[in-house]
Amino acid sequence: MTEPIIASESITPLSIGSLPALPTQSATYYAQGQWRHGTFVDDLHALARTAADQPAYINVRTLLGGSVTVTFGELARHVEQFAAVLRTRGVRPGDVVAWQLPNWWESGALWLACVRVGAVALSLPPGTGAREREIMMTGTRARLFIASDHDATDGCADASVLRLGELLLDADLAVPLSVAERPAVHADSVCQVLCTSGTTGRAKAVLHTHNTRYAALRAALPHLPQNAVTAAASTLTHAIGLIFNLLSPLATGRPSVFTDTHDTAVWLDLLARHRVNCLLAAPRTLGELVDAQRAKPRDLGELRQVTSVAAPLPEPVAARVRRFLCPRLVRFYGMTEAGTVMATSPQDASASAGRGLGRPVRGTRLRLTETDDPGAGLLHVRGPGLCRAMFDLRTSRELWSPAHDEGWYDTGDLVATDAEGGLRYLSRAADRIGWGYVIPVAEVESELLDHPGIAEAVIVGVPDAQGHEVACAVVVPRGTPLTLDGIRSFLRARSMTEFYLPVRLALVPELPRTALGKVRKEQVRRQIGSDTGGGRPCTTPPESRR
Repeated sequence: MTEPIIASESITPLSIGSLPALPTQSATYYAQGQWRHGTFVDDLHALARTAADQPAYINVRTLLGGSVTVTFGELARHVEQFAAVLRTRGVRPGDVVAWQLPNWWESGALWLACVRVGAVALSLPPGTGAREREIMMTGTRARLFIASDHDATDGCADASVLRLGELLLDADLAVPLSVAERPAVHADSVCQVLCTSGTTGRAKAVLHTHNTRYAALRAALPHLPQNAVTAAASTLTHAIGLIFNLLSPLATGRPSVFTDTHDTAVWLDLLARHRVNCLLAAPRTLGELVDAQRAKPRDLGELRQVTSVAAPLPEPVAARVRRFLCPRLVRFYGMTEAGTVMATSPQDASASAGRGLGRPVRGTRLRLTETDDPGAGLLHVRGPGLCRAMFDLRTSRELWSPAHDEGWYDTGDLVATDAEGGLRYLSRAADRIGWGYVIPVAEVESELLDHPGIAEAVIVGVPDAQGHEVACAVVVPRGTPLTLDGIRSFLRARSMTEFYLPVRLALVPELPRTALGKVRKEQVRRQIGSDTGGGRPCTTPPESRR
């Protein structure tokens, strides 16, 4: 993602007093109901009064065996007990509380307990190594780190450490905070820090408030089936898992279902057993679920909608999802910084989810800035779900805030209008390849994925012998021998524009990916450029040499 850097002095991370002013549109957000004065803990306690025995979370725990159902009443009790433990451990409003846990309901309860005491949640993905953990913990000045009972705790900087088992034991004995002990929590204060490097490798912290998280959820809900049991194939530490597994039940009163494994067989069994109505997953995960469903079909008759999130959705994958998982397919376009920005319409999802980004969700505005490429625009967004600020984890330098450019955020994505009045994704701005005209990277990649001998493929720009940037297809083969001429012939047979065709081919055993499954294209470029891609080097056809 393009990261605009604002010239400014280093700021103290997460110090409310040093954060930029609220966006000028904040009064409008309040007036339109996109922001509010309450918090998600208020929602939880309202449900604990009216639907105490109804399930909030259904958590399949493969690491322990079996599953756990947590009702709204039980969740409210655990949140108050966890909050009391945090308070006893010295956590005060504005302090950062970090944890690294399996994808268990306790992570959700901890997030809400942070809301109760006015702390800022920093939930690290399972598998985060000591190096990255130290960068996050140091950069956010975390006060407390909560780990599972058996995981390492090195790289925690100056934070004190609490094991999950200790937390649960202390919580059983804890006395919930009295009304007088509960700090006043403002809905515009920071409640969440999400650490991300996107595909650029730059470690940055994204700061969200109670209101930006509320706005993100509120904007997405109309695009999900009503009264749905949802399951997001994402960790609770990621923005998608946070919004749709942790927070969605507090707004709908309907449960979410999630598990602590990426095993597709477990996920399919979960969807069938718990009669899930709406599945949210990244395209790569959807493709894996399709393969597993074809190998061993489950009864997914209750599944009313599949929603693709987190990455461009190739049309071949979309077609297989409609055929083998659910005919109703919706695509969300969003980002850690802003939540869901655009969505395809459920009414025409079967026709457009694989090609377009759809239209802006409620409250979000879009702006396209001209590029040198005819028909392509650089997408900027503004809306109530956009983060409060962003800073560099290593330097504390502010990278973006709503005070910049009247609140418009540069997504770093190149898009074009489509025939249906929506927008069509072309590529990342960083993926721009060629001179004078942009190669629609996403479209070329989508066509390549329909090749029977290709398991995975991306297009990146690499320099040729003269230093000009050319398109290289980086491919994980499926077993069939592949050649550059064969791939170019395959694309020509699908009527692809000639100058879109890759002029180099690199065969690799796997593609480097983020925790959510996005390809780290900058890493791919470096590997291919240095001939260290782990496979055969790039080859160039004779006709492209000069």
